[in-house]
Amino acid sequence: MKTLVIRTGARLTIRAIATGTDENGRDKCPTLRFFQDQAAVRAAELDKLGALLSETADNGPPHDDKKFKDLPGTDKIYEFKTSGGLRLLCFWDEGSLIVCTHGYLKGAQKAPKNEIQRAERFKRDYFQAKQDGGLIHAEPKRQSLR
Repeated sequence: MKTLVIRTGARLTIRAIATGTDENGRDKCPTLRFFQDQAAVRAAELDKLGALLSETADNGPPHDDKKFKDLPGTDKIYEFKTSGGLRLLCFWDEGSLIVCTHGYLKGAQKAPKNEIQRAERFKRDYFQAKQDGGLIHAEPKRQSLR
């Protein structure tokens, strides 16, 4: 398993899980794919999410449930949130690393179970790869949200 840097700041590094490579050798990353899918139709919200990630990398996660929160009833899965409905699921590794799993559009009051289960599956796979020595942290590179 591989992770890609999304943001690096004074306090934290934010990475995203890559699930493999495509036929052209490019990383398949659900988080970056979500950013690309939203860029044309929700550019302003994507800019807000990018600013939130940068702010979090520099200052730590906001103490505001409207921007970042622990999802109750999960295996310590968190979500970054924008007021326009973009959601980015993540978890912590070590003290200064947040690992993003994937994003989705809010459609209901609660995070959908299938999205939570997907994030928990990515988290299990991540820590298994880490334990087995198969986790690769790609070279630092700021990823554009658009």
